[in-house]
Amino acid sequence: MIRRVMGSTMVLAAVLMAGESVYAAPTMALHVPVFAKMGKAKDMVSFHLRNDSKEPIVIKAGKQEMTLDPGKPVDVTLKVGDTVTVAKSTPRFPEGTVLTTVNSDLKDTTIALR
Repeated sequence: MIRRVMGSTMVLAAVLMAGESVYAAPTMALHVPVFAKMGKAKDMVSFHLRNDSKEPIVIKAGKQEMTLDPGKPVDVTLKVGDTVTVAKSTPRFPEGTVLTTVNSDLKDTTIALR
């Protein structure tokens, strides 16, 4: 009698646990390698700026200030998320105007300032 009670208790426990194990995460998922990008530098994007106006424009690209001479393209390489702003006001652009925010779509393009 005690054996029957013990046996039926074990079978009942196994049946109850089997239902939960169907929805459990597979054990192989725990051994998949994870490739995190912690601490790596952001992607860099190269593009060109061209001043199509008749006067030089002083801009701030990221942390660097540079002057765009009329008609001359300038190569710029910045991190994704950096901004290009006007450092000194001109008749066309007030100081602090955000010209662009760098993203991957700007790769190998030319931005013409008129």
